[in-house]
Amino acid sequence: MVNFKHTDLLALLHKMLPESLLEKYGLAKAQTTEVAHIGQLIPLLIALKTDELFAASLNTFNREFTKAGGTVYSYHLDRGNPLQSPMHGVAHHALDLAYTFGNFDDAFSETDIKLSKTLMTHWIEFANGKEPWASYKAGKALYVKSDAEVEVVPREKVTSRRWEGYAEMEKCWESVRKTGNMLMNGKLEEKGVL
Repeated sequence: MVNFKHTDLLALLHKMLPESLLEKYGLAKAQTTEVAHIGQLIPLLIALKTDELFAASLNTFNREFTKAGGTVYSYHLDRGNPLQSPMHGVAHHALDLAYTFGNFDDAFSETDIKLSKTLMTHWIEFANGKEPWASYKAGKALYVKSDAEVEVVPREKVTSRRWEGYAEMEKCWESVRKTGNMLMNGKLEEKGVL
């Protein structure tokens, strides 16, 4: 198990990443002066790493693929996992698959069964040549809200996403990847870093 001090972790972040990015995640110097233990940083680091691995890179892909003439239909799922599990209540990676394939109707509430049927309908129509919802080029996304309501909205209306953080991350992508990998591997020391 990796065991390091919160002060070492903050020193790494402040050395490797620009304040303009760290600020979007609550990790800038001025935002972390009261941090007393590493547990206070974990939710902030999870947000940063999740965006690095999934959201920011996907946002960049969607934009660039659309610029190149491709068509993208994006969606954002904020419905927390309704199943009794360690991830109960968390809108996590790949949760949408449980709804899309309808595997959990026996464990789902009526609300979640309705959501599952809605998402299955969208994907079946898409597989049969119908536009599922307005495209990324139109500035829209399908938004599955935390209460399981589904709506097509302008992307920026999905307030659970850190759009400004993605833009900052893109400016220093190599440093973000390097820092993220160091954190995941539990190696805070690297030649010339700390």
